[in-house]
Order: sequence, then C-alpha cells, then structure tokens
Amino acid sequence: MRKGTRVLAAAALALMVPVLAAASTARMSGLNVPGDYVKGDYTGMYTYLSEVNTVGNLAYVEAGSYDRGLTDHAIGAVLPGLFDGKYGVWSFHLRQTHPALGQSSNFAPISTGHDSEDPNYAGEAFDIIWGHKMGNGNLALRLNRSFESYDDGTDVEEGDGNNGRNILGFGGGYGWDMNANTQVEIGVLYQQRSFDEGPTGNADNGGTNMLVAARAFRKASGNLTLIPAVKYWSQDQSYTDNETTTNYDAKYSGYQAGIAGNWTVGSDDLLVFGANLAQNKGDFGDGNEFTQTFMPNVFMALETHLNPWLTFRAGAQNAMFYSYTEKFTGGEEKWKEHYFTFNLGTTVKLGNLVLDATLDPAFLQNPFAQLMGGQNAFYYNSYYGPGRVDGGPVGFVFPNVSATYTW
Repeated sequence: MRKGTRVLAAAALALMVPVLAAASTARMSGLNVPGDYVKGDYTGMYTYLSEVNTVGNLAYVEAGSYDRGLTDHAIGAVLPGLFDGKYGVWSFHLRQTHPALGQSSNFAPISTGHDSEDPNYAGEAFDIIWGHKMGNGNLALRLNRSFESYDDGTDVEEGDGNNGRNILGFGGGYGWDMNANTQVEIGVLYQQRSFDEGPTGNADNGGTNMLVAARAFRKASGNLTLIPAVKYWSQDQSYTDNETTTNYDAKYSGYQAGIAGNWTVGSDDLLVFGANLAQNKGDFGDGNEFTQTFMPNVFMALETHLNPWLTFRAGAQNAMFYSYTEKFTGGEEKWKEHYFTFNLGTTVKLGNLVLDATLDPAFLQNPFAQLMGGQNAFYYNSYYGPGRVDGGPVGFVFPNVSATYTW
C-alpha cells in the first residue's frame, strides 16, 4: 500500500448555537468540520442517537453526492407526532446504500482515502431510530438491516462479497442536562456484518463493528458554546478462504478526541473553531499494518445569512502534523506532512423547504461559467474507492445536495 494509493443541554442551551432549519449532510460538507462539533444538525443523531428527540418534524432528501458516485440517494423522516406522540419519536430512513458507522466523519477527520472510510457498500433494507423523552433526559434506540442472498439448490451465498456484507445493527443513546449550562450525549452502535460466497469462495471471519462516542455542550459565555467530544470505533473485515480454510485478518480501529467553540456572531451567524487528535490503525495479522495519525487536526468554519432566504458557508481543515506509518515484512516506511482541505457551501430557503448544497471550491472565481455546466465547471476529486475518481476536472457545480422540509 504505497503513499499514492492511501485513501486514507438545557433548553436555553439549544438557543445559543444558530440552527439553519434542520441542516443536512450537504451543510456539514460545506462547513467542512467534523460533525461532532456542530450543534443543531439532524445528521448528529446517527452517532448521538438521543438527538432524534430534539429534531422536531422533519422530512429530508439526499439527492446524492459525487464523492459516492451518486449512489447515496436517500429519503427519511423524523415524526415526533406519530401516534399522537404517545409512543415516542419515530424516524424512518430509506437509503440506496448503507451509511458509514455513525456520521461520515467518524473516521479520519480529513478523508485521505479508503483507509479512513467505511469499506462496506451494501444496500440498506431499513433503518429505524426510536426516541423517548425521560424527565431531563432523552433515550433512543436504533435498528438497521442490510441483506441479500442467493440459493440455487446446491450453493447458498450470503451478502455481496467482503465489502457488501449483510448487516444487522443495534444502537442506543442517551442525553441529559447535567446542569443549567451543560448537556451531555453518549451513543453506542454495534453491527454484525457477514457474507459467505459458498464452498469455493470466501466467508466472513468475524465482522463485528462498534462505535462509542460522547460529547458535551457547555455554555461558556453569552455567545459561545464549547463542545468537547471523544470517539472510538473498530471494524473487522477479516475473512476465510472456504476452499483452503485459510484465514486473512483485516482489523481497523481508531479514536478521536477534541474540542471546538461555536460562536454566535453578527446577525445570528455561526463561527466554528476547534481542534482534535485522531489516529486510525489497520492490522492485517501477518506483520503488515498501517497507522495514520493527526496531531492535531485544526478546523474552522463560517456560516453567514446573506438575507432571509440565502446563506453562505465555508470551512477548512488542516492536519498540521500528519504522519503515516506502514509496517510490512522486512521493513517500515514513514511519511510526515500536512493535509489541508477547503469547502464552500450555500443554502436557499423556500418556505418550509431548505436546499443545502456544497459548492465547487472554484465557484466564487467564475460563478457564471460554472452554472453553465459541462467543462465550464471544475470539481477536483481526490477520493479513492468505488465510484470515485483520482483527481481531474468534473462538471459538478454542486457536488453534494440535500433538501429538508420542516413543519
């Protein structure tokens, strides 16, 4: 694996951080900061499940992102009024492909390739999150499933290979008001991922995946909220050759710990500034392993309301002292450098409907030519993996688009 192929709160508290409707994955992409460090975005409920109780009435549409080859379409709804609210908050999510374990930023804070991303691209059958308010706390549970199989009377195959595993996932989360100025949220996700290609193919050898995360919202002043967060994850992509009964290990794990400030500035605008430490590891059981370290990763974002219906945002991350170590039989290689990423985004509000979009980073230089499309638009993509391109010009003015409807 060479360097060139590395892909790797109290009720008052909620009012301190500006919320742009229900926000979306496209909004988070435009802000370009780890999602753990922004309050008021419904995408947080996939990691900190108890947030489902505070989202309110919401329907969302994910129109797809270029980074996933436009294979990540989704539609979902959060319904606190279902059954007149007698049985808690229900949310239903229909997706073309299974999402990452937790938020998409739960691995490396900067995506530098497949080493830092969820390798599983199975289609998702269903995903349900249920929440219930309990005094000054919020409880939530999650169940999700992805599966497929084939049976010709002789052989039975389960899943679609090592990266298309069948998934059975369970999750739980709880959030509570520690005091008048501090809210705490914790979340735990567990998934069993399996596949079997029959007697002449491969089958999973493990497949247990888990995520544990915690964060807090601390009111530090009239316009500042501090958000510390910690997170640990592990994935097992090990498999067995059924024909030779040979085992192949591929175990991944990582952690993050950091803190950010969310400032309300100007006319209810948002400024985010923070840093986190992160490390991702891959162990292949035969002396080969990699370690990816961000010490630290610093991020900043600005979101400003230009008028009641138009919003602009921009964000950057800089892994100031990034290192990558690769061990293999007979040697070791190390790289030290820094990674910088930059994104732009916008929001258009049309009544109850909010359209969020990530902008091509070159949009401000020549917006009229960009909007003409085709080769006038230039979107540089450096991601690797299924449906991705290793750099080059692409005619996408809006690489990622989401829509949310609230009532």
